[in-house]
Amino acid sequence: MTGRDPIAAAVIEAARRLVANRRWAQELPPERPLPDALHAALESAIQALDAAEATS
Repeated sequence: MTGRDPIAAAVIEAARRLVANRRWAQELPPERPLPDALHAALESAIQALDAAEATS
């Protein structure tokens, strides 16, 4: 998360923790989508940010 606003970084980290917690609570492997649409959308957004950072 280099070059990112500290507030944005904190929000992204909180989102990562939320998604990880939902996966853990539902015992879902990484290849299975989260059943809740909101959590799945949040996970997709995190993955898109990670991909964008990897290519920059």
